[in-house]
Amino acid sequence: MDITMESIQLREEYDLFYSEPHEKKELGCIGHLRGDFGSNGKGFFTSWFPHACDEKNDEAFKVVFDRLIGELRAKGKVLENRASMYNFCAKRKDCSLSTHFSDLTWGFRILTQDYAIYLRCTPILGDYNFYAYCYDKETLFHTLAKQRGLPRYCYTHIRTTHENVRIDFAEHGYVPYQHGGTLEEVKKLNEEIGVTPAQKAAMEVGSMFSWNAIGADPKQYNEHGFPVKKKEEREER
Repeated sequence: MDITMESIQLREEYDLFYSEPHEKKELGCIGHLRGDFGSNGKGFFTSWFPHACDEKNDEAFKVVFDRLIGELRAKGKVLENRASMYNFCAKRKDCSLSTHFSDLTWGFRILTQDYAIYLRCTPILGDYNFYAYCYDKETLFHTLAKQRGLPRYCYTHIRTTHENVRIDFAEHGYVPYQHGGTLEEVKKLNEEIGVTPAQKAAMEVGSMFSWNAIGADPKQYNEHGFPVKKKEEREER
């Protein structure tokens, strides 16, 4: 199982490491695992808590989640023990979740094909050391995309390689779709799924630069997908 632990891509994801939003069914939270390493820092004690989408805690989810936790407990990985967690987290300043409770808290996003796992780590004796909140990825990102006026995914054309590719909301980069594609084919694909030129332009910026960038907002573009000029810029002309 290929596990990539990354920082969050959306400001809205910050809350997904905590308890407040989990009873909102539209976010797709299946449940969370809470754990600590015990007084000697080398134990592994956990409890599971179901949430609004507990019906998705089926055999398919259990297989994926159990395997993921197992791999994160391997030697040198974040869940091996408390010391290993601290060493792992301390090197990843971009994943810091410093709060008024502690400066030693980190958060990681792990995406699988069907699930989004938000792992919160606090390698401190006397506190729970980790929480792993589990979401149905399609449900979660569909809701977050809709809140921003964006689609779950869209298509775009890369001129240099003559490829048509798919951009998934809240994810960096793209997924290959069609080699030897054309702009006209991309336009037709997006029309079929209801994606506007403004949304496509915003998705391109988000996937290349940042989903929190101003350019990742579809309101920054007109109906043709071109940037909207500010009033003062038009007056200067």
